[in-house]
Amino acid sequence: MTSAIEHHCSRLIFAADSTAMSDVSQLRRVREPVSRSKAGIQGKVADVVSGRSRHAESQNEIKAWQIITATAHADSWQEQPFTLEYHDGGAKHRYTPDALVVRGADRVVVEVKEDKDAETPEARARFSVIRERLAGHGYQFRVWRSSEIRSEPRLANVALILRYRCVAVLPNDKAILLRAAASEIELGCLCTSAGAQVHSVLRLVLEGSLHIDWWKPLGLRSTISTNPIGRQEWPAPSAPALSLSEEVR
Repeated sequence: MTSAIEHHCSRLIFAADSTAMSDVSQLRRVREPVSRSKAGIQGKVADVVSGRSRHAESQNEIKAWQIITATAHADSWQEQPFTLEYHDGGAKHRYTPDALVVRGADRVVVEVKEDKDAETPEARARFSVIRERLAGHGYQFRVWRSSEIRSEPRLANVALILRYRCVAVLPNDKAILLRAAASEIELGCLCTSAGAQVHSVLRLVLEGSLHIDWWKPLGLRSTISTNPIGRQEWPAPSAPALSLSEEVR
């Protein structure tokens, strides 16, 4: 069963009933995942926050979903959330985004793309139309390039942090760590002063209670804080708002 929201010359088709469309956490994939080519890869990423697996259709998506899981701290997000059906140039077109990330009033539709594929004149023209149609429904549009997704050392730090997704931190231990990290402190010093294990600290980073600089290699000398530190790039909550040039570049 599908439901649709219409706006002028486009409509959004959801794989959920109309009562769920206002609550992204209730959305489900509008279609089953497919590989980009016969040689493509399908995979899953465990999302500890939502308690379910995220389906990926490529290596880029696997890495993108890992970054969202570890760094976004979104209110909710959904892969293949809906299909946009729209008219352009006298023809009907359909577009299914790779993901929808929601934080507060911001609803960002994400297209994961190889750099070379995102930069062709045809792709830029198509994405410009899609951005305009989505804006009519209240959504922003971001093309997330492979070079951005695979940037280091963020990607390596994400892989390390996600190893500790199943670690349980007792409430009292969490309170001690948060007090000890009220001022910026090195990871090793924090563990010593709080009598805690490294994996407990990294589990709190994953849930967003503690922060690291994602753009510096993670180690015992890494700075830990209760506030965001270092370079803030999307999908980090403190990243600058999406500009029009970023939406269409």
